Amino acid sequence: MLAPVPSPQIRLSLMSDPSLPKVTHAYSQERRGVAAIQSYAANHLQIWRETATADVGIDGQLEFVYPDETASGRLVGVQVKAGPSYFKHQTERGWKFYPEAKHRTYWELYPVPALVILHDTEAKTSYWVDARQALRSPNSFEAAYLEVPRLNHLEATPPLKLFETAGLQDEAFIVAMDDLVTALVTRVSPNGSFPVSFLDLFAGGLTNICRSIYFGADVGINAAEATLDILDRAEFGVGFEHDFMWAFVRFLVAQNLADVDMADCLIDWNDRQMLPHFVAPLTSRGRQLVDALQAREGEFIRDGLMPDGGGSLVAQEGFFGMQLESYYKRLPRILGFRMASRKTAAKPTEAG
Repeated sequence: MLAPVPSPQIRLSLMSDPSLPKVTHAYSQERRGVAAIQSYAANHLQIWRETATADVGIDGQLEFVYPDETASGRLVGVQVKAGPSYFKHQTERGWKFYPEAKHRTYWELYPVPALVILHDTEAKTSYWVDARQALRSPNSFEAAYLEVPRLNHLEATPPLKLFETAGLQDEAFIVAMDDLVTALVTRVSPNGSFPVSFLDLFAGGLTNICRSIYFGADVGINAAEATLDILDRAEFGVGFEHDFMWAFVRFLVAQNLADVDMADCLIDWNDRQMLPHFVAPLTSRGRQLVDALQAREGEFIRDGLMPDGGGSLVAQEGFFGMQLESYYKRLPRILGFRMASRKTAAKPTEAG
């Protein structure tokens, strides 16, 4: 038996009370955008945590999960913008996204990478940009917009790529400390005129009572020149190896040896086409590595493989500082600036 057709009076009863609050189309679009992130996280076995309260520029956070289903503790913040209006301003590479000034500052200062994801509710596709990284780049103040690349198709992006500026590396983690020491010794530049190992860069960069590590091109150059001299190898000059030095930075991060700001390093490496230069505190694991190097050195001395250093150790702090010749000529100008500022501050303010 067919159900009776509702009468006009019943249809009228389904109309809303005009005094009730409205659920806007914008709300529906926003939820569809958030649902796309939830779906991405579920499909890639990642953790998505939506911000339940006080959302002031971050809708939630993704946490990276390793392929063996281990949670990493590495996070990225996510802000979702959904709807066709965000795809109106096209570029050759993607789309222009114009954030508010307050959000630009908020994302730049955010303690973890802040991803902006544009969701096309009609095509049901999403695209992303690392907003924090873009805003920290040297050219960030030259444009009022962030470019969201068309190639950054979220559904086709492996999770590791989203977490690149969070410090995750596509490199196997070396669990045993003895194996880690061996890796330091055996990873050597293939360039014969740059005979440097990861051990040279790690031990040569230790500073601050071995609580920090200094990294710069000079560490590699000094190690190469000293090794060539000690081995009496008459190489012509030093063939510097940028890729090898960069691989060492990635090794520090991948093995959790130092608290390196990988996002800032990537700006130097990708945007400025130069090696990064930093001082980073060692992690507890990095300090354990120092102890392991000292213990192995003690074994070598005991077994007669190395002479006693008389207080000099392989893993021992060195001192670093600003090169005076690079700035001493500016010292008078710095003083002049201070004096000019005092004179300016001393001038009486004209009554307006």
